[in-house]
Amino acid sequence: MEKKQIVIVTGLSGSGKTTALNLLEDLGYYTIDNLPCEVGETFLNTSIDKIALGMDIRSFKLVDEFVEFLKKLRQHSDIDSSIIFLEASKEVILNRYNLTRRKHPLKANTLLKSIIKEIELMGIIKEMSTGVIDTSDNKPKELVGKLKTLLKLDADIKDINIHIQSFGFKYGIPIDVDLVFDVRFLPNPYYIEELKAKTGLDKEVSDYVMEFEVTREFYSKLITMLKFLIPLYIKEGKKHLTIGIGCSGGKHRSVTIAQVLYDDLNKVKNFNVYISHREKERNKW
Repeated sequence: MEKKQIVIVTGLSGSGKTTALNLLEDLGYYTIDNLPCEVGETFLNTSIDKIALGMDIRSFKLVDEFVEFLKKLRQHSDIDSSIIFLEASKEVILNRYNLTRRKHPLKANTLLKSIIKEIELMGIIKEMSTGVIDTSDNKPKELVGKLKTLLKLDADIKDINIHIQSFGFKYGIPIDVDLVFDVRFLPNPYYIEELKAKTGLDKEVSDYVMEFEVTREFYSKLITMLKFLIPLYIKEGKKHLTIGIGCSGGKHRSVTIAQVLYDDLNKVKNFNVYISHREKERNKW
């Protein structure tokens, strides 16, 4: 039986705890932010196997309370626990607070004094941490890489989820697609009597659609463009991309192209690719 994984994301206010939790959620963790210490033990006995808890200066009345919780966490032999401590320079945190105009959780005469006071209070927790990440100059993409390294996460975790969906224009364009490609210009198997009742999932239809030069040229340009675009989307932090492939009825051409595209993109190691055929799901075939 695999151990439950619990990650405590803590550190200085304004150092990027919420961003880190969002990234961990994308990596499959159940996340909770601003969790009080007094209810933290509840999550040690849940059936959830991957949990990330955001806990900072607001989670406890005394630092000793947080330290005691962390010690109890590490006493559980059935839990693989990690403590990630996020920090940033005083200047960076000060600038972030000035930009957001939010109040610092510690009261002092000035914002800078509040930051310095928190650094002093959180020092003992920093010493207990599994790893420390300075987010002063980090972008989200760099932060996720550091989290993977510290938590020794599986290298097979994908950088982006790609959903390929075929559809028929006569039933409307899906509302949740990022990119739409219209393949109604391709030769239509609908007008071939022996292919009319079949779909793009049948080899005969797929072979017919792909045998034309115009299809092969279009597909070559399509896959080249997507392999150029997708890494740029990943670089900007995009986690989900939906590609719509449409023809008239969503049964022949769009299904064929969607399946070929799925097969090709699925070969790329850092892509998590899945496919659906809307009109099949709607019983339009």
